[in-house]
Amino acid sequence: MPPHKKMRSRTEGDVIKSGPYTNEEDAQLIELYKQHSDKVDKWKIIAGNLNRNYKSVRERYVNHLDQTIDKSDLTADEKREIDDLQTNPCYNKKYRNKWPEIAKKLSLNRKQGRRTELQIKNYWNSKERAQKRKNKNKERSYERISNIMNIKNIIRDV
Repeated sequence: MPPHKKMRSRTEGDVIKSGPYTNEEDAQLIELYKQHSDKVDKWKIIAGNLNRNYKSVRERYVNHLDQTIDKSDLTADEKREIDDLQTNPCYNKKYRNKWPEIAKKLSLNRKQGRRTELQIKNYWNSKERAQKRKNKNKERSYERISNIMNIKNIIRDV
């Protein structure tokens, strides 16, 4: 069986599918959500129909399939607000790395669609990685300059 179609066993006789969702499963998930959206235990009902874990089903719908998600790039204002919520000491306890809370706050100010916690987290983490790379390159530049200066001093002293 291909790795993306792997099945794993939860309990005796209860096999739950894992791996990527197919287009058919996505369509079925959307349809099942429409039918059961008003029920308290909707994710468990839908998961049972799809033979998937309910947390996986919920995550798939909430972060990828929900029609209210705005999938466009973050605006400059949204990026500034994320940066502020992540770095401003006034917000640290309430918002620092709390992606669902930040996504809710950003979505309140929007006229269309909502932002997902994954969109917010991915923006922040990619920004952090880029900053680390930039700092690492600066350190290497300073190191090279320092080495060149030392070599010049050694040559001059000889």
